[in-house]
Amino acid sequence: MAGYQEFKLTMADVKEILMGEKEEEKQQDDVVTQLEPEVKVKTELKPDDWLCIACNKKITTDKDRFEYENQSEFQFINPGGYYFNILTFCAADGCKEMGEPTMEFTWFPRHSWSYAMCRRCSNHLGWKYIGKYSFYGLIKERLIKGAALFN
Repeated sequence: MAGYQEFKLTMADVKEILMGEKEEEKQQDDVVTQLEPEVKVKTELKPDDWLCIACNKKITTDKDRFEYENQSEFQFINPGGYYFNILTFCAADGCKEMGEPTMEFTWFPRHSWSYAMCRRCSNHLGWKYIGKYSFYGLIKERLIKGAALFN
């Protein structure tokens, strides 16, 4: 037959081909396994979540907004002259607290504060307040709304 070549495979050839296919499947599975956490995180995010602007870790959600004296958004100036836009939340699971609580220069009377840092990247996100109420005052410009990732 013109144009055709006889093609013979030994059992060793078949075994090598099958082993190569299995290795390729394993590599594909490894890639999927590596991507699963990232895909899971993105699918678990909701538009009303607040994330660390530096690393996109979920910090809190609109459901955890807290009103202090009928407000949940404040503007303050620290002793160094820096302006802060603060959002208040009753919980911020994405934060870790750092430092000893202090009453020095507190913006909320009778509430001590300590630093609130991102659990993932340690970015300073605001402060944890403890007093009559326990809440977080987070710096608005250091957060990004989950809805921004969905657009």
